[in-house]
Amino acid sequence: MPIALRSIVRQKTTIILTGMVLLLALGGFFVYQRFMISDISEIAVDEIDLSFDPEGPFAILTPRRDGNALILNLKRTASYDKISYELAYNSEGIDRGVMGEINAEEKKGEYEQEILFGTCSKNVCKYDKDVENGTLILHIRKGSEAFRMITQWRLQKPDVVLGKLVSGDGHFAYNINPQDSSLTKIGFSIINDLTGAPKLLPGKAVFGKVYTVNVPLAKNLPGGEITLELSEAPSESGKLFRFDDGKNEWVALETSASGDKVSGKSESGGIFAVLIDQQ
Repeated sequence: MPIALRSIVRQKTTIILTGMVLLLALGGFFVYQRFMISDISEIAVDEIDLSFDPEGPFAILTPRRDGNALILNLKRTASYDKISYELAYNSEGIDRGVMGEINAEEKKGEYEQEILFGTCSKNVCKYDKDVENGTLILHIRKGSEAFRMITQWRLQKPDVVLGKLVSGDGHFAYNINPQDSSLTKIGFSIINDLTGAPKLLPGKAVFGKVYTVNVPLAKNLPGGEITLELSEAPSESGKLFRFDDGKNEWVALETSASGDKVSGKSESGGIFAVLIDQQ
């Protein structure tokens, strides 16, 4: 092959190889952008624990009539980009758990999702038995920030426990007359603490934890006596309140206090808290 021709072939080969290298480099760059940069929500960051924020998100749990599932109702979620959950509980002495994700693309202020105590396949479900105490961990993302909310819950049958409904931490109790015939018709109840609260009355602040006690939809919890144990005695302005969903406001209950214990009577279940005058 003439020298001039060999030179031309080498030049063309060099150009082709250089072009291929550039194409590979550009392709790798775009792949990197797609999977490593564009989806910043997948980057692991340290989570901030939300123990309680009166204006923050919170979860209300409602039992299904048969006790084999609960309804997760999340409120104040419009500003969050991603929501996932971990439900942990004990069944017949064995630790169980359910993990899932809530589609938050629509940026709704409220989400509802049913969570089963068990598994289903081809319309056949196998439910976990003797579920009573558990925790719900919510992982919430807002831009580059990540938050974690931990809620403790307790599932009970009002007729079996003779109307004595108690929270998982033992600091909240809702006592119903055990002779009330409607107890057998309720099925199950759930008490859980909240990481947030419905809009408070002007000039009021929450003292201690906020709890909610709920029964299956279309069922009513009979009136009962509430006892809430606090870490310390509240101020003289401290009163027990129940949030009335129908009126969308907090309603004061006739309250009696003895040291760090506050009690009162309620006509039904719902959200309960001790509110004091804001300093």
